[in-house]
Amino acid sequence: MGQNLHRLRKQRGLSLDKAAELTGVSKGMLHQIERGDTQPTITTVWKIATGLNTSFSALLKDDETTVSIARRSPVPHVTEDDGKCRVYMLFPFDPQTRIEIFTIVLQPSGNYLSSPHNDGVQEYIVVVSGTFHMQVRDELYVLEEGSAIRFAANVPHRYLNPSDADTIIQVTMHYAED
Repeated sequence: MGQNLHRLRKQRGLSLDKAAELTGVSKGMLHQIERGDTQPTITTVWKIATGLNTSFSALLKDDETTVSIARRSPVPHVTEDDGKCRVYMLFPFDPQTRIEIFTIVLQPSGNYLSSPHNDGVQEYIVVVSGTFHMQVRDELYVLEEGSAIRFAANVPHRYLNPSDADTIIQVTMHYAED
């Protein structure tokens, strides 16, 4: 918890005094928690989470040095275009990093039109295999295996596979701060 609190406080540019003011937890107690000298009560964790406008679990999650391995599920989490577009979640949205990562498999002639996302959302796509066409607004981009594209996703965009083989893409979504 101490490392998470320290990181969150520094990311937001908060002094211990300001964090104490926002949370109602004393500066000394916050300092002890950050150093790992004391284990806070559930009530104290909730005060900190509420005062810093973060989730309870964000303060308690594993250290970022923890290794997580994700494997693609044999069954897609969602499908589109009569199953020609299959989405497999790898890493669901993480409120700390503000990203999520998934794989999309587009069968031949697969096509998916995405509605605009919220302002500040960035989409990063890497073509793992096949040929991939990405339409952002009215502009069409042709990408081959090993290519990548990044764009502001607050506009209509379309994923297309014009080839006769599956296209696999890796998508990372980065969400702006609330």
